[in-house]
Amino acid sequence: MKLPKAVFRYVEHELYNYDHNLELIKQFQDDVIYAQPTKEVVPNVGYISDPTSKKVIKLVSSDFLLKMLDRINRINRALQRLSEDHRTIFELKYHQGLKWQQVCEEMPVAERTYFRLRRELVYMVALELGLVNRDGR
Repeated sequence: MKLPKAVFRYVEHELYNYDHNLELIKQFQDDVIYAQPTKEVVPNVGYISDPTSKKVIKLVSSDFLLKMLDRINRINRALQRLSEDHRTIFELKYHQGLKWQQVCEEMPVAERTYFRLRRELVYMVALELGLVNRDGR
C-alpha cells in the first residue's frame, strides 16, 4: 500500500487545494454565466445571437471545467468510502491547515494512528484519481 513519493505529494497537493479548486470552478462558472452577451455577425444576414446557448455550450465543453469537476468528484467519492476519522483528518489537516501534532491533539489519536489514517486517505484518493492500481503501482 506504499505509494510512490511523487504520487503521494501530488495527491496531498490536490487535497490542500480542494477549497481553492472549488472556488476556481465557481469563478469560471460565474464568469461564463454573467459575461456580457456577444453578437455574432453572419455575412448577408446581420446579427444573430443566442447568448444562453453560447454560455451553456461554453460550460459543457470547457476542458478546464470538466477536469476540475471530475477531480473534485473523485476526491468526494474517496472521502465517502472512508471512515469518519479519515474525513476528520481531511478537514483538520487539509482544510484548516493544522500541523500533524495539532490534529493528533484535536482528534485525539496517537501519532502512529494519525500517520496510518493519513496514508490510507491519500491512498484512497490516489485510487479514485486513477494514479495507482489496487496493488499500489
